[in-house]
Amino acid sequence: MDIKASISEDNGIAALANNDLQVLSVGISTGGVAEIRMAEANPERHIVATTIDEQGVAFAKKYIAEKHLDSQIEAKIEDVAEPLPYTDAYFDYIYARLVLHYLPKEKLVEALAELHRVLKPGGKLFVVVRSTKCPDATRKEAHFDQETNLTTCTFADEETGKTYSYSRYFHTEGSISKYVAEAGFNGTYVKAYDEHLYVDFMRTELSPKTDNVIELLAVKQ
Repeated sequence: MDIKASISEDNGIAALANNDLQVLSVGISTGGVAEIRMAEANPERHIVATTIDEQGVAFAKKYIAEKHLDSQIEAKIEDVAEPLPYTDAYFDYIYARLVLHYLPKEKLVEALAELHRVLKPGGKLFVVVRSTKCPDATRKEAHFDQETNLTTCTFADEETGKTYSYSRYFHTEGSISKYVAEAGFNGTYVKAYDEHLYVDFMRTELSPKTDNVIELLAVKQ
């Protein structure tokens, strides 16, 4: 299976130090490709990869097993919006690419507090979220909820006529930095850039539009 890496995935893996041995990857994507790259870089590394998508975790487990990395990568169902089943200061590194923007503001606060709790002092948090400059954030059909800060976008399938919708918290560099700082992290950097994302789990179909993402790296002191 030939799956192309992304800019933000490359940056998140580059931020890993060789002694980051306990890794939490929140939101498995693309069959666990990022987690496989982390494991292959250091045979002593253990990665816990989580998602709420049952089909996604089943596919990831199969792909990880094909790579003979199931002893290093534990893929499982887990919701970052709920209390995490780990002791304090358990992980060296947390990778949260394109997942925290699914959370409304109240759940985002709770999730970041939990991520701070389970990260070791000196450990790094890598975050990527979609930004307010994404085309969907400013669609005239989009609905913004002031209580949750979620924007709901509704689309019609031209072939079937059916409608579907999704909700995201589109961030600014200031908003995601504020949440991370209030959770107790010290920001290392935050930057925004355009990234051409894929529309499907296995990165076989590019989105018809380019999105803008915000990347942040922070440290727990």
